[in-house]
Amino acid sequence: VEKINGTILYPGETMSVYALTNPFTEANGYATATAYENGMEVDSVGGGICQVSTTLYNAVLRAELEVTERHNHSMIVTYVDPSADAAIAESSGKDFVFVNNTDYPIYIDGHTADKKITFTIYGVETRAKNRTVAYESEVIEKKVPEADQTIADASQPIGVISVSSAHIGYKARLWKIVKENGVEVSREQVNSSNYKMSPRTATVGIASPDPNATSQMQAAIATSSID
Repeated sequence: VEKINGTILYPGETMSVYALTNPFTEANGYATATAYENGMEVDSVGGGICQVSTTLYNAVLRAELEVTERHNHSMIVTYVDPSADAAIAESSGKDFVFVNNTDYPIYIDGHTADKKITFTIYGVETRAKNRTVAYESEVIEKKVPEADQTIADASQPIGVISVSSAHIGYKARLWKIVKENGVEVSREQVNSSNYKMSPRTATVGIASPDPNATSQMQAAIATSSID
């Protein structure tokens, strides 16, 4: 948030969240947190950057600035409604980019307090006072994972178990709803999103100097029951 706070965009200028916040390294101020990779939850330096970009995305939508690039997460997130997220991913080239399409400069204020992010976009308000803008998430399709998945990991010793929670798959879209004097005058689709379904998954260590112990653990894995 500190890397975005204080940004000034003049009319027609573009802002890339990735350009302002990378590289995602400890030397650049980032810590390890949860991220998505290949349908699983993993620990990654800079994990959580998408909460920053998502919060800014929602502020940009409400300011009605022009979004030129936005991507959904590979799997659903819980801190916003479906299709209201904006993912950042260095490996897959996901960025959130927008343009100041107003006739005046804008200033972006960002801060954190009590583990909450707030972005405020300051500029010259030219929209009519009787006009309001709201955004509505619509879920088109929902897929619930059925069976758990257990994966043997020969690089980890017996006793090491890492469990990733299940993720429901969704197809969703976001609508922009404009009202004048409380009456809806337009409804426009802003984006669409596809989130992968992922079962609850456990990666289980099987390495042991005792082949009987490894065999017993492999037999347990074969039951496909994480519990």
